Amino acid sequence: MSRRLFNFLLFVFITTRLGAQQPETLTSKQIFDKASAASVVILAGEGAGRLHSIATGVLISEDGVVLTALHAVRSAAELQVRFANGEVFDQVQMTGSDERRDIAALKIAAGGVAFLSATGTDSLAQGDPVYAVTNANGLTRSATEGIVSAIRPADEVPGAGSGFRLIQFTAPVAPGASGGALLDKHGALAGIITSGMQSGTAFAIPIESVIGLPNSGRTVSFGSGSYLQLPVQAAKETAQESAAVANADPKQMFKDAKTIYIHSKTSFLTVDTLDRALLLEKRWPELKLTIVQDERIADLIIEGDRPLFTYTYTYTLTDKKTTILLGSGKVTAFDGNTASGPLAKQIVDLILSVRQAQRNPKS
Repeated sequence: MSRRLFNFLLFVFITTRLGAQQPETLTSKQIFDKASAASVVILAGEGAGRLHSIATGVLISEDGVVLTALHAVRSAAELQVRFANGEVFDQVQMTGSDERRDIAALKIAAGGVAFLSATGTDSLAQGDPVYAVTNANGLTRSATEGIVSAIRPADEVPGAGSGFRLIQFTAPVAPGASGGALLDKHGALAGIITSGMQSGTAFAIPIESVIGLPNSGRTVSFGSGSYLQLPVQAAKETAQESAAVANADPKQMFKDAKTIYIHSKTSFLTVDTLDRALLLEKRWPELKLTIVQDERIADLIIEGDRPLFTYTYTYTLTDKKTTILLGSGKVTAFDGNTASGPLAKQIVDLILSVRQAQRNPKS
């Protein structure tokens, strides 16, 4: 074989391989179909099935990892994730978060799900077409189209923050779009939508900046979102919310509780003071309760207080999910340090008495 023929065949081989590696440009319908299958509706609740907000999420792996906007889920007591095919997941965990970029990584117990492959911003140019799939205004999986306006530092956008980049684009977004997918012309995930402005300008976080987020932090579990419903089912939602409370058994709440969160409404009785008093109470280990610093993962809530112009220190004990009052008590003392011991004893005695009554029911 001559050198000229060899070089020609080598050229054909290389150009063929390079051509095969070029991603296919999809039609807008193909892109929207692909994105819709990998987009989820996230219902965030404030407890007892009360819906607080609706957000969008994007599946980025087949084992149920979802990226969304952190502000949409940060304060939620309970979460529910809904797929396009009708599947619903009520047990959700946060496995990572990025405060600076306003992105959260969620995990659900799913496998073999449709997901979007990521692309880097180096494949985007100003003027390139981009596509957004969101749950804007509560209308699930709404599709819009626009172009890339710029890829710029967040420092240039008033109120956006600093130290990271943003994809600025023109596809219209509305409330509920946070956490939605921004895709390029090949149907690859370019960014996670975090905000829109009244001027029509919208922004997304480049996906390469947060693709490693799912394994970057400690895991936080949300309460079950089994009673959450979309607003269009308001009547059913109200009935289910009532059922969540009506069917609740306070004795079972005491039995099932594993974690407890302490809050104080007064500086006269600090959280640390009551925390220490509980741990020093001799029967505390029998409760097998863990005091947590994050209210979202608590089963029970203790709230301490001291009404103004009194020496009366009080506590209330409530169930986090249903907000049902499980018990209360008070002591009279000169200061919070003196009051914390008797209050801690009352709390421990209350929980133990209910649990022991369950183990030894009267015949």
